[in-house]
Amino acid sequence: MPQLDPSSYISQIFWLTLSFLSLWFVMSWFIIPRIEKIMEERRLKIENYVQKAEKINKQALETLERYEKSLAKAKAEAEQQISSAKMQLNADMEQKKSELDALLASKISENENLLKKERLETLNAIDEVSSKTADVILQKLGLNIKE
Repeated sequence: MPQLDPSSYISQIFWLTLSFLSLWFVMSWFIIPRIEKIMEERRLKIENYVQKAEKINKQALETLERYEKSLAKAKAEAEQQISSAKMQLNADMEQKKSELDALLASKISENENLLKKERLETLNAIDEVSSKTADVILQKLGLNIKE
């Protein structure tokens, strides 16, 4: 094997050193700085995206908080309006009920008075008819009792 020949060691060491130094020079002066630059750009871009995401998240949370506050305020106003409307409706119903009760009481009173009047008239009419009928019966029987 030619690599193990001791007479070629110096030549091999020279070319190994030259190759290693040239590769090291190219890597340290060209490739590694480019890689570092690319990595730094990526890091800055990622940081920028994270900052934008945090800013957007903060805005979204503020918007959500404002929405929840306005929703709570709207619910409170709606509940207040509903309770106000219920109270007004109950008051109106009580007023209408009392008016209706008064109207019904007056109608019942009128009808009771009318019934009493008609009852008295009917009883008087029955008395008249029965006395006339009794007179007619007595006349037919031949008993004429008149005072």
